Amino acid sequence: MPAPFPYPLAFGFMNLPLLGWLAAAAAPLLIHLWMRRKYREAPWAAMEYLLAALRRQSRRLHFEQWLLLAVRTLLVVLVVLAVAEPYLERPLLSLAPPGQTHRVLVLDGSFSMAYQPADQTRFDRAKELAREIVESAPAGDAFTLLLMTAPPQVVVSTPALAADEMAAEIEALRQPHTTADLPAVIPRIREVIEAARRERPRLARQEVYFLTDLQRAAWAPRVSKAAEEELRRQMGRLAEAATLMLIDVGQPAADNLAVADLRLLTAPAIAGRTCRFEATVKSFAAQAATRQPVELLVNGRRVAQRHVDVPAGGEATVAFEHRFDRPGDHAVEVRAESDALPVDDRRYLAVPVRRSVSVLGIEGRPSGKPFGGASAYLAVALAPGDEPGVSPPVDVEVAPESAILERDLSRYDVLVMCNVAQFTAGEADVLSAYLRGGGSLVFFMGDQVMPERYNRELGPAAKEGNRLLPAALGPVVETPEGRLDPLEYRHPILEAFRGAEHAGLLAAPVLRHVRLEVPDDTSARVALRLPGGDPLIVEQPVGRGRVVLVATSADTSWTPMPLLPSYVPLVQEMVAFCLADRMAGRSILAGEPLRGIVAAAEGWTSVEVRTPEGDRREVRLSGLGNQRDWTFAATWQSGVYAVHTAAPDEQEQRFAANVDTAQSDLAQVGLDRLRGEVWPGIPFEYKTTWQEPERPQPMALRGGPGRLHVVLLAAALLLLLVETFLAWRFGYQTQP
Repeated sequence: MPAPFPYPLAFGFMNLPLLGWLAAAAAPLLIHLWMRRKYREAPWAAMEYLLAALRRQSRRLHFEQWLLLAVRTLLVVLVVLAVAEPYLERPLLSLAPPGQTHRVLVLDGSFSMAYQPADQTRFDRAKELAREIVESAPAGDAFTLLLMTAPPQVVVSTPALAADEMAAEIEALRQPHTTADLPAVIPRIREVIEAARRERPRLARQEVYFLTDLQRAAWAPRVSKAAEEELRRQMGRLAEAATLMLIDVGQPAADNLAVADLRLLTAPAIAGRTCRFEATVKSFAAQAATRQPVELLVNGRRVAQRHVDVPAGGEATVAFEHRFDRPGDHAVEVRAESDALPVDDRRYLAVPVRRSVSVLGIEGRPSGKPFGGASAYLAVALAPGDEPGVSPPVDVEVAPESAILERDLSRYDVLVMCNVAQFTAGEADVLSAYLRGGGSLVFFMGDQVMPERYNRELGPAAKEGNRLLPAALGPVVETPEGRLDPLEYRHPILEAFRGAEHAGLLAAPVLRHVRLEVPDDTSARVALRLPGGDPLIVEQPVGRGRVVLVATSADTSWTPMPLLPSYVPLVQEMVAFCLADRMAGRSILAGEPLRGIVAAAEGWTSVEVRTPEGDRREVRLSGLGNQRDWTFAATWQSGVYAVHTAAPDEQEQRFAANVDTAQSDLAQVGLDRLRGEVWPGIPFEYKTTWQEPERPQPMALRGGPGRLHVVLLAAALLLLLVETFLAWRFGYQTQP
């Protein structure tokens, strides 16, 4: 009995469904049967001699015909088998399944990867290793590419087979300045893998490579218990679908210093008046930084420098002052001395500087007498007097209700409604568009106010998009005696009164008010309460602006507050709070979209965005009417973005994108903690460099993996030549 073959062999096909085309092998036989000529036998003496000769040659003719039919059928079979890509391997010697490998490259795109301890950054090192993975992979492997950013970016979604093209995609990657969102990138990886399995079934093996610095903020994020369990579940599902490999390009100890915050303390900024800025410098190092230079730059020009001592692991603040000579949008930057991570050594602020603040007071009960209307008290409170030689910081205009529809409201920073009885549906639409454009509204109540009409057009019963009020209006009630409750001065409107109880705000009597009902599931906040507990001042953001609702009147009909010293700072703080919100819309975190509204003229279809690198991008406008929306999502770099419209006299708008300094702490999560706490029970391979492992490959007929289909194609070509020769030799070629 002969000895068995020592290495059992396995045979299969990469593209098994293509074997269905073997049915085409019947085509030569069907054509042969179709072309057979039907005839009727008839005796003819002259044919007897010919038939006798044919009988002598019948065996040879049948042999020739069946030989040609067999060659043609085998030719079709060989072509189909070659397209199906058969393989031959030794399965007992190989743990890997047959077929090529789909390699998913996931590069950490957080700005911590810009850390440069030597001659290259962590991100450059990750790109170098990714290219090595691509270039060392066996022929036939496919690649996809993702960036682990916030939000994640799928750079190459369809598996790429050309290694040189994939290497070029990796080389073209630029270092983003965003954070790394691990919970968000895992579902995207699974989507890419599932799509590849549907489109490329020959990719039988899936491998996911994370090239990262293992920063603690990204790999062990502080999330809720439920979110943590969901992350582990998603990672477990990914580990079932693919082999996970983690390549660490970080360092266990890395010090860093960052500019963590930059604020304008004197909002709004008025041309000709001194503005005060405050920056926070934070240390993520084991040693203190003494005499650290910090610079203030305005529109790219250095205007001031300070030195600050930053304790180890602590923070320090530094103050600057600057006077803007002209109105318009200005770019402010605070810059610390550059270190190994220069991305977070800068902080940006877009400051819209005004010639003055424009406030429009809508008077619900106009009167020709001095202080005959509530808006008159408002105008005196906002502009009590002009500073010599300087234009007034607030310009107040008073107009009747008709101005809501007749005037261009975009010219005004804040609209104040004083004792307006009701609003029409058209007025509600105009006010909603005004808030989307960044304006703010302040509502004062009065004896003309109809609560049910407010609720129907602007409140809970209003149509979608016009629900502007932060609270529903109830009946007019008498206010009980007692002191106002400032709620520990937590709200910015009342922050200026902290420690100044003698100003008389809390003792101001309120005789009547509209009862306000604040919903529980809302972003509305109560700034000040009445003695009985009812809200007196409620506010909430709406669109890009804010709505402030005051339950009492702006004049002396319901409260003597307008005659008290606390009234002036209270009204001014309301307006300043609304304007501060308007400037806050100009600052985002890198990776978040920029949004805006422009007053588009006839024919305008787009605006132009200039990035910090100087690239110019066209952004299409959306929406209808004069107020058009735009959104720009490609804010992967920190810095100042400028937006230009088609209007010749329109000044550019500037926006600031900053890094999230939560990732300025370069501490690593640690491999033991990653295995034990973050990913318990999830299998993955850990590496600090790359070398393609030895993998058993399918055994080829003539050496080299994946060549069996080439041999079949060569055999088919040979048969094609044989068929042509036989057809000529047997005399079946078509004669000219």
